[in-house]
Amino acid sequence: MKRTVLILFTLLIRITCFGQVINSTIERDIIHSDILNDDSEISVYLPPSYSATNQNFPVLYILDGDYNFFYVSGLLELQSSISENIPEMILIGISGKGSETYRTNCKPNIDTIKGKGNADQYADFIETELVPFVNTKYRTSNYKLLAGHSAGGLFIMNTVLQKPNAFNAYIAISPSLWWEKNVMNDVAIQTFKSNPNFSSNVYVSLANEKGMGVDKFLEVVKDNNISDSVFKFKHFPDENHNSVGLPTYLWALKDIFIPWKGEKEYFEKTSELKDYHTNMLKAYGSAFNIQNSLLMYTIYVLREDAAELEKMQAEIKQLYPEAVAKFDNFWVQRLISMDKNAEAEALLQKSIKEHPDFFDSYNTLSKLKLKNKEFKIAEGLINKGIELAITQKARQWQLNELLETKEKIEAAD
Repeated sequence: MKRTVLILFTLLIRITCFGQVINSTIERDIIHSDILNDDSEISVYLPPSYSATNQNFPVLYILDGDYNFFYVSGLLELQSSISENIPEMILIGISGKGSETYRTNCKPNIDTIKGKGNADQYADFIETELVPFVNTKYRTSNYKLLAGHSAGGLFIMNTVLQKPNAFNAYIAISPSLWWEKNVMNDVAIQTFKSNPNFSSNVYVSLANEKGMGVDKFLEVVKDNNISDSVFKFKHFPDENHNSVGLPTYLWALKDIFIPWKGEKEYFEKTSELKDYHTNMLKAYGSAFNIQNSLLMYTIYVLREDAAELEKMQAEIKQLYPEAVAKFDNFWVQRLISMDKNAEAEALLQKSIKEHPDFFDSYNTLSKLKLKNKEFKIAEGLINKGIELAITQKARQWQLNELLETKEKIEAAD
């Protein structure tokens, strides 16, 4: 039996009708594990688009989640929705429940070792109980990653050898491979001998430290002719053991999602969009979200070719239905910049009818109405946009854009 507890803290402060609004949500879940015969807590980060779309997202699971959750979630926010170097994803921080319990769960189960731990059972819990729980509760894609630091990195390396393909990628940050006199080297040798075609996708890092056992482990990998594409290594000589986590995540995630980032900044033909989508399916089994910058630059390049833009719009409806409203809004903004306001409004009205929950469209249309001095209509539109943004738990900076428009309307009326 699984018991789920959702603790939802929502702070909503309003000054005037739609004044300064702060919407802060922290989710905490508890899952009972039959394997561990214990409860396990998780922290959950949902990306900005989660409540505004119906798309599915890749998932990053991290060990010692209470310790690492906030800096990793901040990194994901910056590198995905803001910088668009990686796709938006869900973050699951698995609580360590204190140092002693955490270390026990991270230490491998090796019968000859007196201080052996519970890593095999803990890996089974994550794979067969936690992942299905998360998949049921949240909109997840099939692409998932598992990461750990120090003792958590040791757990990652043990899991890689036991379950090399349970996750699509693993990240071992400065792993404690010195444990029990580098015994993981022996485990690796046995694994590679029994499986000469061993394959996985592992990112391993090391800070400015000695005695971690990483170099010796990588020698074992090389001696057994394991491909460099299986264990990717990066040394961070300017980082210490505690600071190496952030640059490791940045390096690993950027590398993992190179195909998603792509080489092109825009599409000139629908065939290029189709090829991009096909490459995403091959690389990840899912297309994820498409970058805003790709949409904007495509519209800019094709701005004088309405027929080609219509073809592109139709293809996006087929391949990326959650991105159509964004595409329309970017197209409208380009038309406005070209002084084609009537054409822009017609497109926007049609888009709002087809996608009534996209709050940015109401902001754009309210600005057009303000320009035409249709103040009451503009006010109604921006109020609708603000209501949608709050309901969809938009980030404060997104909400500020709508609030700014509302202030301009009130000042002009």
